[in-house]
Amino acid sequence: MELPRLDILLYAHDGRGLGHASRTIAIGMALRRVAPELRVLFVSGCKVSQELIGRVPLDWLKLPSYETEVVGGKSRGIVGNSMFSDLELGELRGANLEQIVRLYRPRLVLADHTPQGKHRELLPALHSSAVIETRWVLGIRGVVGAVPQARSELAAQIFMDHYRDILWYGDEEVLGGEHLALVRTQYGVEPMTCGYVSRVKELQYWRTTTDDDAPSFAGIVSVPWLGEYSLGFLQSLAEALRIVGPDHGEWKLFIESGPSASLQVEVQSLFASLEYCRLQPLSGAEYLRSLSQSRSAVIYGGYNSIMDVLAEQIPAVVVLRGMQDNEQQLHLTKLLAAAGEQLKVVEEHRVEGSRLAAMLLAILAKAGHCQHTVNLDGAERAAEQLIELLSTKLFS
Repeated sequence: MELPRLDILLYAHDGRGLGHASRTIAIGMALRRVAPELRVLFVSGCKVSQELIGRVPLDWLKLPSYETEVVGGKSRGIVGNSMFSDLELGELRGANLEQIVRLYRPRLVLADHTPQGKHRELLPALHSSAVIETRWVLGIRGVVGAVPQARSELAAQIFMDHYRDILWYGDEEVLGGEHLALVRTQYGVEPMTCGYVSRVKELQYWRTTTDDDAPSFAGIVSVPWLGEYSLGFLQSLAEALRIVGPDHGEWKLFIESGPSASLQVEVQSLFASLEYCRLQPLSGAEYLRSLSQSRSAVIYGGYNSIMDVLAEQIPAVVVLRGMQDNEQQLHLTKLLAAAGEQLKVVEEHRVEGSRLAAMLLAILAKAGHCQHTVNLDGAERAAEQLIELLSTKLFS
């Protein structure tokens, strides 16, 4: 007896941040909500996938994780926790993904960010899936940035050979037509505009309890990974929180210091004397609970983190890293106009404690939720587009 086919396989590569996995998981959540009869599976090496999914009935498969570091504002792969290099993992994960596609025979695959994967790990699956007539769809964030894998001739050729459609996770009212035009020119098809994908917005549909009686925190801090200048920023943050003081309430600090024990001790020592500051493990579920109960936030400028605070309508200080791909800088330039007074931006390697304290005190002095005009319905819209594509002929 032949087993039924998987309807939709969702793939997101992993590495430094959580943006690719978080976006894709949000779309998976929307699929499970609006079309619970579909067979849907999420595949990634993201180490905290289960934390991001929480109690939502989205199943997933874990691949060995990529690891990266940032030097001179440029991300590069390093040996992962499995002790394979990123290039070796590309080969191994390529074989894994080909086996998964052959076994589950997905009718449609949604791949995030690049058509070939981080290290071309999608190529074996792409070649083998032609036999089982799988429709491949590429999902792209609002601003791609100067990412070589996404802008290369190889990426364009792979897309032309194997893919049919593009979902664009941006809001044209916010970003204008420039970035959408870049995607159109790169891949030669008209992208389907979805709006911004927010996992927090999607999780709000799945909430079964309210936090009305929960304590209100002064703020929440999220540092998903430490880069070249992050320790210096944390020193400025500790100084700022010392100036702010305990009168506004407790602060929760979710800081990923990595596997280095000495670095963990160094981070802990910065905030040890501040009794109203609590260092927390980097937990997706606890972070979101705390975010919904906070009056302010300090976040880094990734797509995922910004969508979190926009969905919760919380004012935030956004810390901008000096990355060479320029994606966060370009994105924030456009987004600030639509976000109103909700977002304030500082540069990671330049901000002083006194200036940061003044920004936080100004935010805390304002009560109530922030209003913005950003379209955060991207997960649901993407799910609807995928469901519609499932009903069309593969080679129409």
